[in-house]
Amino acid sequence: MSLLDEYRRQFAWRDWSRALAQCPIKAGQHILDLGCGPGDLSAELIARGVSVTGIDRDPELLAAAQRRAPAAHFQQQDLSNLDLPAAAFDGIWCSFVAAYFVDFTTIFARWCAFLKPNAWVCLIDIDDLLGHEPRSDATRDTIGRFYRDAFEKRRYDFRAGRRLASVLAAQGFSVTTTELADRELAFDGAASFEVLGAWRARLSRMEGLKNFLGSSFADFYDGLVGALESPQHRALCKVISCVGLRG
Repeated sequence: MSLLDEYRRQFAWRDWSRALAQCPIKAGQHILDLGCGPGDLSAELIARGVSVTGIDRDPELLAAAQRRAPAAHFQQQDLSNLDLPAAAFDGIWCSFVAAYFVDFTTIFARWCAFLKPNAWVCLIDIDDLLGHEPRSDATRDTIGRFYRDAFEKRRYDFRAGRRLASVLAAQGFSVTTTELADRELAFDGAASFEVLGAWRARLSRMEGLKNFLGSSFADFYDGLVGALESPQHRALCKVISCVGLRG
């Protein structure tokens, strides 16, 4: 299954309706969808009467986005070095992107230059992706060491979700934080067959985790999948939405 197909499948498992309802979306606004992927959220925003500029660096995803939301304007750019007009946008939507920048505070400060004075921002990201019980103390410690290694080597911030509110506050936004429901990432009880398949695909493409664990990756993989399919499964992982308002 391609990454595009995975994104499309995952869309139904997210709590998008609640996240969107918390944003002060008004018809006629011009919104930036940063890390727009295949355009599903761009389409949701357009359906609410706004115009959308979607940015991503993956040409295959951008092509899919243009098909999904033909009324939007899509651009291929590096999110860490955007070239956009200053003070031109009424809001930013950015979901599941912040964790890819271990210096997200700096990146977000640059993005704010593109916002009008009374703009809003919605940031959504995961906190503790691999945090699923039942697990041993040794597994918990291994996950913690992996998170630190990924952060220190600037690959990914597995604790990004808990940092979003402070990033917004540092730029003068008043912030509302919500933990979103999620049928793949933040649920209790045994995972469905489809969700287990998605997790197997995710773990199989996590090259950083494979390199970190080496020969113990297979045991870790089996343990995490076992936790997810257990009736006693409990998610420590959270999907966090932060809406910032200013002005």
